[in-house]
Amino acid sequence: MTVTNVLRYDKSSMNAGENKNDNDDDDNNQRVQEAGPYSIYRNWRVPDKANLPVIDNTTSPNKINCNWLKELLVQHCNDTQNVPSDLVDKALVVAPMVEQSDLPFRLQCRKYGANLCFTPMIHSRLFQENERYRAKFLCDNTPPEDRPLIAQLCGPDPYILLKTAKEIAPFVDGIDLNCGCPQGIARRGLYGAFLLEEEDLLLSIVQTLVHHLPDTPVSVKVRLLPDVPIEKSIELYTKLVDCGASMLTIHGRTRHQTNYRTGPADWNAIRQVVDALGHRIPILANGMIASLKDVRECLSATNAAGVVSSEAILEYPPLFCDEVFSEGKRSGPSRLELVREYLDLAKKYPPQIGGQGSGLKSIRMHVHKILHSELQCNPKFRMQCVNADSWEELEECLESLRQILDSRSNYDSTEEGLSWYLRHRQERPKVIYDDTNDQQQLPVKYKPPDDDVPLPPFFGNDDDSEDEY
Repeated sequence: MTVTNVLRYDKSSMNAGENKNDNDDDDNNQRVQEAGPYSIYRNWRVPDKANLPVIDNTTSPNKINCNWLKELLVQHCNDTQNVPSDLVDKALVVAPMVEQSDLPFRLQCRKYGANLCFTPMIHSRLFQENERYRAKFLCDNTPPEDRPLIAQLCGPDPYILLKTAKEIAPFVDGIDLNCGCPQGIARRGLYGAFLLEEEDLLLSIVQTLVHHLPDTPVSVKVRLLPDVPIEKSIELYTKLVDCGASMLTIHGRTRHQTNYRTGPADWNAIRQVVDALGHRIPILANGMIASLKDVRECLSATNAAGVVSSEAILEYPPLFCDEVFSEGKRSGPSRLELVREYLDLAKKYPPQIGGQGSGLKSIRMHVHKILHSELQCNPKFRMQCVNADSWEELEECLESLRQILDSRSNYDSTEEGLSWYLRHRQERPKVIYDDTNDQQQLPVKYKPPDDDVPLPPFFGNDDDSEDEY
C-alpha cells in the first residue's frame, strides 16, 4: 500500500476568518458543496481521492479466518462466566460506551455472562495529543480476567488512527472502527455514522488498518444507511469486508433513530446482512437486546454470531445470565446489590487509572443508570446522589436507599424492571410528588405537563448526554 498525504485537521469549515477575501470564501463554499451535505458542520475537510491512502485492488487483503471469533471465545472461556449452556458458542457482548464501558463495569458484566467487551470509544487524535488521555486509554494494565477485549477507535484520519491502533493493539484482542455514533459531535468530527457516507475515506481507513495490523482483527461497528434500501447498506458492508474487515457489528437502526425517535431495531435487515456476509466474517447484532429472552429471539431471527447490548446492560449487568420467569420475576441480584458490587470493583480498579473512565463521574453515571427508577421517584434521594462528591457520600446515598426500601412492606426485588432503558421506548405519565414524604416511591397522580416538578440533572446537563455509540 502506498502512503501519500495525511488528512489535515482544519477549522476553516467551522469558522470563516475575518481577514479572508471573497475568493477564499468562494473556494470554501465550493469545497463544502463538493464534500457532501453535512460538511458545513465539520471540523475536518473531506479530502480528494488523491490525498487518501491508495487502495491497491490488485492485492488481496489479509486472509480472514471466519472462525477467529469463536476460537477467541473458546480460548478465554472459563467456569466463572456463567454463560447459558445453549449460548456458549455465541458472543455476548458489552457495547463500546463513552465513560460507561469502563474496566470495573466490564468486569461486573463478565461475572454475569458477558464473554466479549469493547472499551469506550477512543478518540484517536486526542490519544496522540493528550498525555493524560493516552494514559487513560492505553489498556496496558488491563487484568487477564478482562479478556477478550476489543478497543474501539474513532476519527477521520487514516494515519492518526493507525498510529493509535499500533500503540493499543498489543494489549487487546482487536481494533474496532466506530461508524455508529449518530451524535452531533460525530458529525462535526467526521466520524461515527457520518463516516459511512464518505465511502472513499472509510474504505481507505479500513484498508490502511488491515494492511498495517496483519496480526490484529480489524472490525467495524456500523448503522444502517439512512433513506436508502438495505441493499445499499449491504453493498457498502461488502466493500468493507473486501478491504479486510474481520467482523461487523450491525446496529439495526439508522443515524436518525436516536432519543425519542429510537424506534425498533430492524432485525430483518441484520438477517439480510448475515445471509450476504455471514459465511465470510462474524456478524454481531445490535439493537433491542434488553433481556436473555431478547438474546435468544434475536439470534434466532438474525442467525448472527452474537449480540451486543448497550443501554439495557448498563441498567442491568446480569442481562446475559438472568432468566426472567413466566410470571415476570427476576432471579438475579437487586439494583442496590448491583450498585454496591460495582462500587467495590471501582475501588479495586479505579476508572480514572487506566480503567477508561473518569473517576467519580463514571461511577455516578452507573449509579444513575442502575438506580434510575428510585432516582425518578425520590427527588430528595436524587439530590443527595447529585451532590455526592466522595466515596463516603455515595455510601451514605446507598444507605439512605436501603432504609427507604426496607420501609416498604411490599418491596420485592424480584419484581424490579427496567426504567432508564425505557425512557425513549414508552410514554411515562406525568406525576407529582409529595415533598413531605421522604419515603414515597410511587406517583401520587397524573399532573398536567405545565405543572411538572423539575428534577435536577444528574451530571450537570442532560441526563441523556452520554448515550452509547
